[in-house]
Amino acid sequence: MGNMEGIDIIIPVYNAYEDLRRCVESVLRNTDLEKNRLILVDDASPDPRIRPYMKELESEHVLVVANDTNMGFSGSINRGIDASGDRDVIFLNSDVIVTAQWVEKLSACAYHDGWTATVTPLSNNATLCSVPEFLQENSVPDNFTIDEYAALIANRSLKKYFSIPVANGFCMYVKREIIDLIGNLDADTFGRGYGEENDFCHRAEQFGYHHLMCDDTFIYHAGTGSFVSAEKKKYIDQHARILQERYPGQVQRLQEFLNSNPNRIINENIKLHLRIKSEKKNLLFLLQSDFRDDADDAVGGVQLHVKDLTMGLKADFNIYVAARNFNYLNVTRYSGDSEPVFFQFFIDYVPEFPQFMNSDIGNVLGNILDAFEIHLVHVHHIKDLSLEIYDQAQIRNIPITATLHDYYYICPMIKLLDHAGNVCTGSARDGCGQCLKAGLHMANGDSYIHYWRKRNQTALQWADSLFVPSGAAAGIYMEYFPELAPKLKVIEHGIPDSFTKVSVEEHSKSREFRVAFIGGLSPEKGGDVACELVQTSPDDIKWYAFGMMGYTNLKILERKNLVKTGEYRREELPQLLKQYQIDLVCILSLWPETYCYTLSEALQCGVPVIVTGIGALPERVKRSGCGWVVTPERAVEETQEILARIKSRPAEFEECRKWAQQTELPSIEEMAQGYCQEYLRIFHKSVPPTWKTADYEAILNAYFHANGMESLIDQNDGVYRRLLAAETELAHIHKSLAYKLGLALCQIKVPLKPQLKKLAYRIYKRM
Repeated sequence: MGNMEGIDIIIPVYNAYEDLRRCVESVLRNTDLEKNRLILVDDASPDPRIRPYMKELESEHVLVVANDTNMGFSGSINRGIDASGDRDVIFLNSDVIVTAQWVEKLSACAYHDGWTATVTPLSNNATLCSVPEFLQENSVPDNFTIDEYAALIANRSLKKYFSIPVANGFCMYVKREIIDLIGNLDADTFGRGYGEENDFCHRAEQFGYHHLMCDDTFIYHAGTGSFVSAEKKKYIDQHARILQERYPGQVQRLQEFLNSNPNRIINENIKLHLRIKSEKKNLLFLLQSDFRDDADDAVGGVQLHVKDLTMGLKADFNIYVAARNFNYLNVTRYSGDSEPVFFQFFIDYVPEFPQFMNSDIGNVLGNILDAFEIHLVHVHHIKDLSLEIYDQAQIRNIPITATLHDYYYICPMIKLLDHAGNVCTGSARDGCGQCLKAGLHMANGDSYIHYWRKRNQTALQWADSLFVPSGAAAGIYMEYFPELAPKLKVIEHGIPDSFTKVSVEEHSKSREFRVAFIGGLSPEKGGDVACELVQTSPDDIKWYAFGMMGYTNLKILERKNLVKTGEYRREELPQLLKQYQIDLVCILSLWPETYCYTLSEALQCGVPVIVTGIGALPERVKRSGCGWVVTPERAVEETQEILARIKSRPAEFEECRKWAQQTELPSIEEMAQGYCQEYLRIFHKSVPPTWKTADYEAILNAYFHANGMESLIDQNDGVYRRLLAAETELAHIHKSLAYKLGLALCQIKVPLKPQLKKLAYRIYKRM
């Protein structure tokens, strides 16, 4: 709450007619003059326009005072104070523009506690209250009006009301009780200005009061520019010497404040929100692991897709990518060509068992939705994150979509392989309890799987659309969740334009046949099948393994006809295929993949493939006619048969290669446009989100943490933390042998005691 009796706004006027008009117009527009009053003090302005304009304004709530002679800033302010009576007052320069609710917010800050003397708002030009750059004359940021800038600062404020050593007279709220206690400005000493507010503030401080920065209020101050006249410099220097003589300790503390800017988080907070402010819609992509290079697990189909989609859409939207990384939720903002902005929120350890709801994660996600004003949520994976995002979006009327990259919503084992490695599609299949006990140590697996699917289906029903990358994936989901069928939409994953067809010399019977496995090879991805193929194939087939090998025998296998190149970056694959003149690629997954990026990469490079007949693989290969399909159970034997046949019948192979060379897949840009159209359709039919009040302190903390800056908590509690650290260190020292030895040396009574004391001190300093 603030002052309930009304406040008087005192504006000393000396010429500057245009500035005065702008100032008064902003006061009339943004001030309740039924409750508050405006006091205009003309300091004998020679400009003939001033007096008539002020006379025109005079009314019940606009008081005009005219000085017969020039009294200077301090004298004019004092006349206004005397005319005010018993009200709180605001000193206001005539070259300012005030903004919405300015009086109410300054008053609320002033009565934040009982020992506040003055309040100063933030401004573009107010020395220690200048934002975003401390002690500088800032301009209003591009693409902002003064009112828009003030609204941003008010809405994103931390409302810390930090203490400052002195107020700034451009806009200075003063409680009447302080004036009654210490008197008016010292006009006799500081009649021309330059130091009178410092003198007033130092006097108030000596009576036990302090001064606050109102960090949810911005007022524009035109200022005088960088030029300082010789006369002004004389007064500044003269008054600075007076202040130094009167208040040596307080002046020193003021200088220390100016040197250190202890309230700098206010500036950093505003800089952050200026940086991320944009008129574009804000999207949140949520996934289980970040695609950033510095993340724990940046490699995977989900990460690859989200990276492609983010890069493809960041020109049209502001994309916030939220992903678990160890105990943290990384949030990265991507927008146009600007540098990414990083945040990191603590969300605790990865749970031992999947969690349906987690209030800590829910609170973090809710704050992200509010603080960044998210317009649409696109869930890509929730492993290790819970279903909270669906609830948090729903209660804010934020539309939500999801991409079903795998089968996590159907089974926490994800790949629909049982404990023996066999495919277990089909909603009526038995044995889930045994599988979950073996894989996740679930004691009641049979009842758990039904509960799992019920909870996940309920969450997915909140989604506007459910995207799948293939018809095969859609078909499997419809087996388990037929009610969700109307929401399912197929959008294929895109492939980079940099993937071009590679030229491989025509195969002849006289040279060896070169076959490659590409991408990460785990048992589920066919790693053991690949190992057996290498071991049992004839010598005229040479095998290549491009990529990371998981826990398979292939990793330790050494053969003359096997070349392992190790990990590679996606964009390097075309060159690898060309360098080693690869004839054919084998993708022999044992689980029903929903899409398969490695298949896309091989086809985009024009290399024919052999794939297992499960999931999206056969659907895609048969559609393009660019390869062969083998049954998962007989993958080794059937692959060997195909290789033997196409070696003896080159025409069959060349026909397949021709189709592979002609295959065209969607580009990342085409994929992104498909999603963009879906988002726009959803926006068109959705009601506006109802965001809640965000915890911007938590956002700033996450920003500091992600960027290696001093955390907000450390800064606020810096003194306490330093004392605690010193006490801990002191306790450690007192227990040390060196300390005890030094203490003993200092206590013995010998002629060399002074020298021993010096030795002990040197030992102590080195600890």
